[in-house]
Amino acid sequence: MSPATVKKSKRAKEDGIAPTEEMEVAASSEVEVEDKSTKKKKSKKAEATEATEPEETEARSKRQSKKTKAKAESDVEQADEDPVESPKKRSKRKAADVDDADKPEDDESPKKAKKAKKAKAAEAEAADNTDESATQDAAMDVEESEDKTAGKPKKDDTPSDLRLDSYDLTKSTLDALTASGRTALFPIQAACFQKVMAGKDLLGRARTGTGKTLAFALPVVETLKREKSIHRAEFSKRGRPPFALVMAPTRELANQVFREFETLAAGELQLVCVYGGAPYEVQNNAFRNGVDIVVGTPGRLIDHVERGSLKLHNLKFITLDEADQMMDIGFAESMEKILQQVSQQKEAEGTKKSHPLQTLLFSATMPEWVNSVLSKYMRADRETVDLVGQQKLKTSEKVQHLCIPSKWQNRADILGDIVAVYGRGGSSRTIVFVETKNEANELGLNEKLTAFGTQVLHGDVQQKTRETAIQGFRDGKFRCLVTTNVCARGVDIPEVDLVINCEPPGDVETYVHRSGRTGRAGKSGICVTFYKAQQEYLLQNITRKAGVTFKKAGAPQPKDIIKSRSLDSLDILKQVHPEALSYFSDAAESILAHHHNDPVMALSAALAVICNTMKPLPPRSLLSATEGFLTVMFQCDQKIRNAGFVRAIVNRNHPGLAWDDAPLWRLTKDERGVVADLKAEKVEVLEGGQIKIAGVLWNGRGVNISLPSEIPDLQESSNAGGGGYQSSGGRGGFGGGGRGGFSGGRGGYGGGRGGASSGGGFGSRGGFGGGRGGRGGSSRGGGGRGGR
Repeated sequence: MSPATVKKSKRAKEDGIAPTEEMEVAASSEVEVEDKSTKKKKSKKAEATEATEPEETEARSKRQSKKTKAKAESDVEQADEDPVESPKKRSKRKAADVDDADKPEDDESPKKAKKAKKAKAAEAEAADNTDESATQDAAMDVEESEDKTAGKPKKDDTPSDLRLDSYDLTKSTLDALTASGRTALFPIQAACFQKVMAGKDLLGRARTGTGKTLAFALPVVETLKREKSIHRAEFSKRGRPPFALVMAPTRELANQVFREFETLAAGELQLVCVYGGAPYEVQNNAFRNGVDIVVGTPGRLIDHVERGSLKLHNLKFITLDEADQMMDIGFAESMEKILQQVSQQKEAEGTKKSHPLQTLLFSATMPEWVNSVLSKYMRADRETVDLVGQQKLKTSEKVQHLCIPSKWQNRADILGDIVAVYGRGGSSRTIVFVETKNEANELGLNEKLTAFGTQVLHGDVQQKTRETAIQGFRDGKFRCLVTTNVCARGVDIPEVDLVINCEPPGDVETYVHRSGRTGRAGKSGICVTFYKAQQEYLLQNITRKAGVTFKKAGAPQPKDIIKSRSLDSLDILKQVHPEALSYFSDAAESILAHHHNDPVMALSAALAVICNTMKPLPPRSLLSATEGFLTVMFQCDQKIRNAGFVRAIVNRNHPGLAWDDAPLWRLTKDERGVVADLKAEKVEVLEGGQIKIAGVLWNGRGVNISLPSEIPDLQESSNAGGGGYQSSGGRGGFGGGGRGGFSGGRGGYGGGRGGASSGGGFGSRGGFGGGRGGRGGSSRGGGGRGGR
């Protein structure tokens, strides 16, 4: 072998790289040349010996070369399957391979056999080196494959300032975090830790689902653990007042925060959670024994302060979770009362200097009015950690926002289909938000929702039942939770994949918090919001203030529903034990024979029974989610001013289409199309794709017709509620006004007596759209006498 080749092969072995095929060919050719030159230099005795059996030696060499090559390939394949083979095991296997390969034939002498054995041992050693290199490569490939499969970032990929080992945490805290699966901090947690540990007042703001609870719980627990190691006697006194107080607006959030503190405390600190609806005895016993951290709601905390069971003069930390709501109407007075008690008790006991108070405020939203009251509760040198800042998007980036137009009467029927389609057949968890307790109770009995397992949660539900419902939902015992705003803030259930708003919330902060129940901890989610024509301006307001981009979607169509149910049935079929199939073999043969031995038809019929779909599902409008209607798209060659242009063409060419057969018309955003709801029985699609309306083939000049699969971009509605809708009743055009219409009484959407959204306000005449009325509307519009 030439020096260059030897050097190249040696370098490859040192690098742990298996020789390539070209290197092996070159090496073998050089070996052959070397063998020829060596044979010439051999002694006459050796030449004579080899000359006696030249053919036999050459044949044996070829056979042995083939065996060695095959064994090497086999070893490499085995290394791929088991790249972590021990050296001892590999040596034994190689020795066995050499012994098997070196067995002499019957006609060989012992001397020749011994000589051949030495040669084969040398070849086996070379093959072993090659196998080791191949094994290392295979092991590296397996490790890389496992890293990709795990889908987790490598340790080196995590920024150093987020890794837990970058912080001087106590061993019990570090063990608790590791046991809960946390190996690094989230940005809000890392940004707040050192500032809180330094004794600063802090205002923290980050998007929902980014770990704000741990952001204040971790430094508080660490500070108290370190002080306990120094002043152990102070932390062991019976009846000692708490060192930290955390206030939360709801019982559910208080319980969640308590569990986080309890995990971090790891048994080294005493905690208690106090809230209304829970028995006093357990809470009073905790105060008598002495506690280090108290978590609770304002109402019950004030109750304990006034009773004298909760002393506040030793407080080192006071934390307000969901601070914007805590300072809002209904909570501001309670919170201020507690803070005043803290100040008064510290002054009376003389603990202001020995136990200075540190105030922490956290929330995902911070309305402007919050800044005006911060000076009352926090020091002037307070720190601010704002990871949202001036960014337009205030919600999680992983959440997809959908809005579906729908009348209120249709929503109960649509909800189950929404859960089936967007909630992966009910296999994931879904939260349905409603505005009132009665709505929650009604939906809790909805037949389509109860199929997924549904629980109801609101303020009138007993506390024990509320705790059981939350825990059951967290554990996956049921998949759908119908609730009011009691679960809108702070409740952390990472497995929630779908959130449904039965109508747009009135304020942007509520929407941000509701949608934040999904897409938590880096996961993706979907938030669906139903809206009526009069509520479209609420979506526009959320888009403007929270940076949310809504995608308009229609109600699930029959094909989407069936597809979702079929996939859900497939998951159920996978759970059937093979031994149970024999019970149904006779029935299966009968079903197959009934469908003329067509397995696809037989299986489809079985799936129809499983999915409880024995009859064709009625069509459903994309535009209003009304069953029995189809959404039809009219596309024009040029821009038009309003939907009445197309409506006039339809009425002129299709006299069999009554006014009630086409109640809803909307102009597209590009002003080149109109989308309308037509009764399904009035629309017929022919084989060639042509469409009949009321028995007459469509032949609109310059206007094409089609059945869209999704809603195109439409022009925005006005705040009054009309917004380009063509009402179906009496007089009045686009935007309401006039007599009749959906709203009832006089006036359409824009105004009238008893309308869903009265343009003229309470007790006034006229609305945005003109016409009489304006009495008793459910939302105020522009008052005074409107134009008629």
